[in-house]
Amino acid sequence: MAEQIVKLLQKQNPDPSYVKKIFQYIREDLDLRGGAVQTKQLPELLTQDELKQYYEAVWNGFNRTHVVLLKLLLFTGIRNTELINLKLNDVDLLQMRIIIRQGKDRYVLFPTSFCDELSQYISIQKKNNCVYLFESNRKSKFTTRWIREIVKKYTIKAGITKRIHPLLFRHQLLTYLTSKGIVDTKIQLVSGHKNLNSLNIYKDLSIEDIEKEYWDAMKDFPIQ
Repeated sequence: MAEQIVKLLQKQNPDPSYVKKIFQYIREDLDLRGGAVQTKQLPELLTQDELKQYYEAVWNGFNRTHVVLLKLLLFTGIRNTELINLKLNDVDLLQMRIIIRQGKDRYVLFPTSFCDELSQYISIQKKNNCVYLFESNRKSKFTTRWIREIVKKYTIKAGITKRIHPLLFRHQLLTYLTSKGIVDTKIQLVSGHKNLNSLNIYKDLSIEDIEKEYWDAMKDFPIQ
């Protein structure tokens, strides 16, 4: 994939800083890490106060779509590339889960406190004849760049100096679930990460094995 991108960019003779930015976005969207020589390091997470401050900026924007989008990033740990491909019928409001149909199908969960809000949003989207969960006024699905711009917009409005991007919210959730005592093998069910050392345990687990722990943990999440 990287070689194909390089060939395309070489034809355009772009500025080196532009190329660097392109690969940075790709790493973020695909949740990629650096090579083996690099130390695995989490981005700087937001404190609870910063997270509330950020959410307040989104809430005060009076944009229902942006509120739902942010909550999905925070509550599910979904990747940017997965989020843009979600369709309305991928959401199971009764079981409070969403199916990710990218690669090997998996489920992500959302808390009970979010169910009514998400249900209302989906009803509006259906009335507007939408297919995807997030669509523009022209009926085209959101792009990863569009989502990054939305996240950046509220970072500025909130006055937070830390770098905030969609992948940060994924790390925020997974770190929170770990702090609540949920073991890695169960977190992998919703994150989509597969640790080779735990595959034997992982294959015997299903989404039901984490549901109750997840819902209990999310009752104390800073954003409701």
